[in-house]
Amino acid sequence: MAGKKESGFKHQLEEIAGILEWFDSQKELDVEKALEKIKKVSGLIKASKKKLAEIENEFKEIKKEISSD
Repeated sequence: MAGKKESGFKHQLEEIAGILEWFDSQKELDVEKALEKIKKVSGLIKASKKKLAEIENEFKEIKKEISSD
């Protein structure tokens, strides 16, 4: 289960990096396409924040378990 979260998070970061590279490579920016990409990045950032929060909560639970032993 943890592997899926890590690979999903990694994939999201790779997608964001790819979109940033796309912006850097544009000589003339297609505004409509840029807007689509910005929306995609926004969704990826939200999903990444959610995954990070889930991972943080898992670490907190593990810490509680270790502390209670």
